[in-house]
Amino acid sequence: MAVGQYRTAGLVLVAGGMMDVLDGSVARATERSTPFGGFYDSVSDRVSDGVILAGVAWAVADQPRLLALALVALVAAELTSYVRAKAEAIDLDCSVGILERAERAIALMAALLFHPWLFEPVLWLLAVGGVVTVVQRVHHVWCQIDRDVPEELLTLALHDRAWSRAFKAAARRFYGERNFDGAVDGHPSRNQHASHDPDASHDPDASHDPDGSHDPDASHDPSHDPDPSRSA
Repeated sequence: MAVGQYRTAGLVLVAGGMMDVLDGSVARATERSTPFGGFYDSVSDRVSDGVILAGVAWAVADQPRLLALALVALVAAELTSYVRAKAEAIDLDCSVGILERAERAIALMAALLFHPWLFEPVLWLLAVGGVVTVVQRVHHVWCQIDRDVPEELLTLALHDRAWSRAFKAAARRFYGERNFDGAVDGHPSRNQHASHDPDASHDPDASHDPDGSHDPDASHDPSHDPDPSRSA
């Protein structure tokens, strides 16, 4: 690829991708999978990503626009994997994003096999999609960490208006459902509203018991009957 053999590089990439898909399955089928094998596979994936995109950058070094796209795609690809690794190191999930490794590999294969028609569009896809994926993963991790929601935002979110409902939906996506919903449920104004619920304080069954204090037989004492003979 660095010497301009784009289609040959695409075929080599297709063959390497097939072997990358099969190596884990073969190891599990033969019961030879080990923790170090998984670690080594992950490291080799990062090396191959860097080598392939570095080769693309070298091939377009005389074209500033394509060179910039290739370098952005290279940095974004490495950051995508790094952010996930750091998130999983602190027991957080980070398997999100519009452009993960499989999508990058398929797009790059198409760009090399159908050069020059798809080459530049795919570089744009890898650069822009890679940056968006990094932002998505950082935000996903940010939403999983406990944090305080500003009081002003909670006050606006608790107003029962049409625009407030739209604002609440946007705030839930930004802060994360767990953080935002927990802050709203624990807000003092929400608790006061629940304590003044008219359905709870004006229950007619709570103040009138037909089988209790208003039973006519329970309130009539035969010892006060003016005619004892009738009571017998």
